[in-house]
Amino acid sequence: APSHRRASMVHTEERNSLLMGGSATSEEETQGLLNDAHAHHSGRKPFMSVGAYVATVATVGLVAFGALVSVDGGAYSEHLNLRLSREGAARVSSQRPPRGFEGWKGAPLWDDVGEIPVLFTKGADEADFVVVGHSTDLSKDKYFLASLHKHGIHAALSGNGTRWHWFEDKLMGAKAALLQMSGDPVVMFADTTDVMFSCPDTEILARFAKTGADILIGGESQLWPEIDTYFDMTDEREFLLKTATKMGEKNIGLVDEAADATDGEDRFPNKWANGGTWMGRRNDLLDYFSEIEGYLTTNVESQGVGDGFARACKPYKMTNAEYEKRTIAAGFFDDQTCLNRFLMESAGQRNSRVKVDMDGSLMLSLGGTDPNTFKTAKDGRVFWEKTQKAPCVWHFNNPDSKKRMPAVAKKFPGYWV
Repeated sequence: APSHRRASMVHTEERNSLLMGGSATSEEETQGLLNDAHAHHSGRKPFMSVGAYVATVATVGLVAFGALVSVDGGAYSEHLNLRLSREGAARVSSQRPPRGFEGWKGAPLWDDVGEIPVLFTKGADEADFVVVGHSTDLSKDKYFLASLHKHGIHAALSGNGTRWHWFEDKLMGAKAALLQMSGDPVVMFADTTDVMFSCPDTEILARFAKTGADILIGGESQLWPEIDTYFDMTDEREFLLKTATKMGEKNIGLVDEAADATDGEDRFPNKWANGGTWMGRRNDLLDYFSEIEGYLTTNVESQGVGDGFARACKPYKMTNAEYEKRTIAAGFFDDQTCLNRFLMESAGQRNSRVKVDMDGSLMLSLGGTDPNTFKTAKDGRVFWEKTQKAPCVWHFNNPDSKKRMPAVAKKFPGYWV
């Protein structure tokens, strides 16, 4: 297992005011969303102004960034902390990854950079809850950033200014952020391009505590990549459903006027792990990385080499001989293969502290869900009719769903952004 000892860090702080062109939708629509967010703000002092986004110009060993102008046009004076580990950067390559990333040997990212840049919001060191995300261009993640701001949530964002290779990049970025943190805060990984938040950190922490989970994974309705052997693992699947049902009985996120389930109605539709939202304490997530690094195996030539990494997480209970006959995710690394392996293995060990949020108690993956099934409760929260729950984290997790983010945000002004 990799050392959890905090690496030596170089702290760089810069202030720079820049006006970014472009918008999440049209300029008029975005300004309306930001004005609504400003009007509905809870009063908590922000660590960034609404619409203040990070712009990074990155080279190996040098990153400049700016906190952009606020909604009222004035330059916002607060800044972000940038931390980079410099140790051995000049010697790093795909065949010689830096310390702590030995399991990711072969990843093309290390031929481009000697370190993964991580941006921390000011005050993240003392925060009890931190969102981690990986983005090569934060200027494209305006809804994600605006919702973090609106709800006063701290973040550690990796990868800005680097080149995207494939999904191994986001896991290495998440690990880079975890290794640079101190203490043991609750950390949520969230995809930056298609996730929005609707609760403050205090509500997220309270709900997470009620789940009784060490690691909580957002669910989705379909297994991807599809590992057909998992469908026949009834013992593991029934155990996961049982733990999710017990969690559901705590009524976490349930709206006051919730209708009772009808006979045969499935209130737990999202039974498989989704890699876009998962959370736990920092040290538990570092243990998760130790586990999945142990799953990594090198593909044989017939399976494909993907982006050149040529490694993947071998599925649960699958022998090497079985695995070598299969091509999973077209030979590319897929983080959900690792996550579902971890989930099924935990279920096989009867570990009830690893759970899937199958009903949106805290995290909801929307997939192809019709936005007309989102309703406003009497207390103003937005809930999903199917489960009668109002999640805190909304993942618009397919291309069509992602395109609906601006319209959904506009339909419920001031809720997410």
